[in-house]
Amino acid sequence: MRVAIIGAGISGLALAYYLQKLGVRYDLFEAGEQVGGMLKSCQQGPYKFELGPSSLHLTPELEELLQELKLQEEKVTPPALEAHRYILKNGKYQKLPISPLGMLFHPFFDWRTKLRIARETQCEKKEVKEETLSHFFSRRFGQEVVDYLVKPMVAGFYAGDPDQLLLEKTFPFLQKLEQEHGSVLKGLVQAPEMKRRPVFTLKSGLASLSEAIASKLISLHLGQKIEMVHKLHGKYLLSIQNDVEGLSDEEFDAVVIALPAHPAADLLNYVAPGLSASLFNVTYAPMAVVHTAYRRADVKFPLNGFGALHPKRENTFTCGSVWTSSLFPHAVPDKEVLFTTFVGGMQWKEHLNLPRQEIMEKVHAELAALYGISAKEPVFQHYHRWAKALPQPDIFIQDVHTLAEALEEDQLYCCANWVAGPSVSDCISFAKNMAHKIKSQRPSF
Repeated sequence: MRVAIIGAGISGLALAYYLQKLGVRYDLFEAGEQVGGMLKSCQQGPYKFELGPSSLHLTPELEELLQELKLQEEKVTPPALEAHRYILKNGKYQKLPISPLGMLFHPFFDWRTKLRIARETQCEKKEVKEETLSHFFSRRFGQEVVDYLVKPMVAGFYAGDPDQLLLEKTFPFLQKLEQEHGSVLKGLVQAPEMKRRPVFTLKSGLASLSEAIASKLISLHLGQKIEMVHKLHGKYLLSIQNDVEGLSDEEFDAVVIALPAHPAADLLNYVAPGLSASLFNVTYAPMAVVHTAYRRADVKFPLNGFGALHPKRENTFTCGSVWTSSLFPHAVPDKEVLFTTFVGGMQWKEHLNLPRQEIMEKVHAELAALYGISAKEPVFQHYHRWAKALPQPDIFIQDVHTLAEALEEDQLYCCANWVAGPSVSDCISFAKNMAHKIKSQRPSF
């Protein structure tokens, strides 16, 4: 059996790695000269920062992968204060309690909301078709929970708007708790304890993870863009631009699409027109990432935690910031602090219509106001924009998932974050499972 994988982002790389471990022949094609997709690390002078994910959650698959790639010595974990998360309310940052039940004894919510939370166990169980996150949390916990907890958290995780995102595609375990226990709180009490996954980065940057995987692959082809996928007599043929290796003449038993949704739609137009049409409807959130450094002496706020998020109701310019220097002090010089600030996403996307310099100036002005920063300007600032940062698991993703699953019978697979989930750990776990699925479906001779 021979498999063609198209796209060397983290999903395509991980799939190739696991297929190679299983002894399945593959060829991994990447149109560009670099691998890793949104895993992009940067160093400018003494400053180290990420343009994509600022850190990763340490899942069992990732921990095993780090060991196999001999990256354990590169791993950097933050101090215990990482568990502290803040939300802006009434113009000031308030620390959130770590446990859901802790909300009842914390001054963050109004007493009426606390009463609503306490009575959630009496709330009627319902099955709502295509229910959004906002609708689910509003009917079970009240609107203040939506405005001041769900909306900022979803903006941080999906760059999304919970008014549009589907519960079953984002947090299906909450839907399961309601249906099985009649209450989310009852379910959380009765369910096995859920441990918070620790976060980490790598000394050389998270891009070194994708580079380490790529270094192990024996059939990685860079600078080879796939222009079309054909199927003839049960085999797949690829039209390859700059095909110096003559791979267009090779036959493949299976093809895996590991591209963003819209490039995948262009590629599948001939061989899977139904999925292609659905992929064009996938919504992507735009996002700008601004890294800003100051002298520590100029910042009054203590920065003891992971970072802070901004509810839309607070009328801020940014979605919030990760306190990068608090998590990973090696990223900045001594006596300096570094903020990784996010602008845009689905809830604030109109802010990205401004010129780059104005966005950077507004980020500095907001940081100065919220954190008591006395400096007139930062000692360092960097801007990067993702026109299509994250795919949104909204109503349009339903058909995509259904059609993608049906095509697996024809040995045409999809392995990307629009099916796996938004995080790197989601993509790696999905790729590992897919590798075993492909091996199990190969013909036996």
